[in-house]
Amino acid sequence: MPKFDAYIRNSVLMAMLLVLLVLAGLDFLFTIFDELGGTNERYQTADALQYVLLTFPRHVYDLLPMTALMGSLIGLSVLASSNELVIIQAAGVKTGRIVWAVMKPAILVMVIGLILGEYITPSLDLRAEVNKTVANSDEVVLSNFGNWQRDGNDYLHFNAIEPEGILHGVSIYSFNDEQELTGNIKADTARYQSESWLLENVQATTFIQSDEGLQSELQILPELAWDVDLSPELLQLMIVDSDSLSISDLYFYARRFIEQGQDASAYLMNFWEKALQPLATAVLVLVAISFIFGPLREATMGSRVFTAVSFGLLFIILQQIFSTVGLVYQLNPFLAVLTPILMSGLLGIHLLRKAT
Repeated sequence: MPKFDAYIRNSVLMAMLLVLLVLAGLDFLFTIFDELGGTNERYQTADALQYVLLTFPRHVYDLLPMTALMGSLIGLSVLASSNELVIIQAAGVKTGRIVWAVMKPAILVMVIGLILGEYITPSLDLRAEVNKTVANSDEVVLSNFGNWQRDGNDYLHFNAIEPEGILHGVSIYSFNDEQELTGNIKADTARYQSESWLLENVQATTFIQSDEGLQSELQILPELAWDVDLSPELLQLMIVDSDSLSISDLYFYARRFIEQGQDASAYLMNFWEKALQPLATAVLVLVAISFIFGPLREATMGSRVFTAVSFGLLFIILQQIFSTVGLVYQLNPFLAVLTPILMSGLLGIHLLRKAT
């Protein structure tokens, strides 16, 4: 019996590796072509290639659930097509044991996904976005680009941030409790030193309401201390998409949004999507197994692969639909993410029970 388990496990694992190589290879080529199309005088070909290499692990992370689904289905299809699966069952191996044998490589995929998503891809994505933003930022101006952050009644905009804690193109807008603009500070750079910021080449404008109306006072300063509870680590989280953040960073950032009285639904949605990805992977593998024992028992390899791709895309679409609906109607993020997973799991269990 252990030999049967190992044979099934190895067959499925090799199929998963093959699927991952194909999907990741295609994704890598498409990403390179897309990124090279955005090069310019400042953001050159070498920068684009470096960006693709640094963000490639995140693309692999995103492909892991589909890899588990297609790899399980293809691996079992090979065994079914050669009648090896029938022989294994005839030898007394129960369906539950086959399911567990297939789940073992799936668990490996889940562990790799957790390691990639929590410890590897966030730092690499951050480095990639920092390099790209710095390369594209050559002016200290307020534009439609850059990043915004709120701290109490102050609103901060910066064009780029370096890993060493240096902000480029800084603009700070201060408001009172009546939402009236009280001051504006613009600086070429801001350096983080000893838990505080030092603004350099500063233009500080103060707005004063008097009997004669609104008046402004402008100061030109070489340096200005800026005491605010914003660390470079927190600000760096802003320049990457929430999809690129780790589970812990998503939770931390969502809590900060809530403390600031802002809507944290998008971050909570991404948090639960990442936290429940191992469960989603297991469910997709279960559905793949149920297809082999159920409706695709006599199907060709091409039909099985087509079905795997179709169901994987359907699952992704369902996730996006429930996430969008959850954000629009302010539904519980946990339930919005869990619902398509439960639906797929129930489908897999139903097909597996019906087949056995």
